[in-house]
Amino acid sequence: MSYYRTIKELVIETCMAEGQFPSYEKLTALVRQHFPASKWQKTHYAWYKSKIKTGEIPVPGFSSETIAASTNDGIEAEVEDSIEASVSLERDLHNYLATRVNEIEPGLTLVENGVECQTDAGRIDLLVRDANNHLVVVELKAGKAKDAALGQLLGYIGCLSAKEPNVRGILVASGFDSRVVFAARALANVKLVRYQLSFKLEEVS
Repeated sequence: MSYYRTIKELVIETCMAEGQFPSYEKLTALVRQHFPASKWQKTHYAWYKSKIKTGEIPVPGFSSETIAASTNDGIEAEVEDSIEASVSLERDLHNYLATRVNEIEPGLTLVENGVECQTDAGRIDLLVRDANNHLVVVELKAGKAKDAALGQLLGYIGCLSAKEPNVRGILVASGFDSRVVFAARALANVKLVRYQLSFKLEEVS
């Protein structure tokens, strides 16, 4: 039975005990020992490291320099490169669709200040109106969308529905977990849209 209430608490206490951010192997072993039911992945490791580095998750005696000084082995570098690539892809997707919302669905138009629109439930990627002048929340995900993405979208819809009726949402991703697809089928106000990447090659020399 774990004496840690959350993985976050385990990460913080391990950092304090080690005096640096632990290696991927060390932290993964601890998580699996204390939270055997957790779906811990490399992306979770990189997420915690990033949040502690930026100070969003405070650790007594830690600074960005402490994190930077931590050993960065091949696995950690691979994980961080993967996260950076994902963030870059999501940013590019966001910038592209912000000026082409009608490609998501014909008739959509961006509302004023609709890019990264701040609400009580968080920041919406794109807020648009459809051909019937109803608000539509667009949530963008680089790669496959999981349960959390759908939950995030529903949170935004619920927040806006308190002020305006007939709010719906569109989740845009390269793929969807099967549970997301099944859940969306039961939600009349949610649509899933899959994007595809294409490359054009041009000879320069």
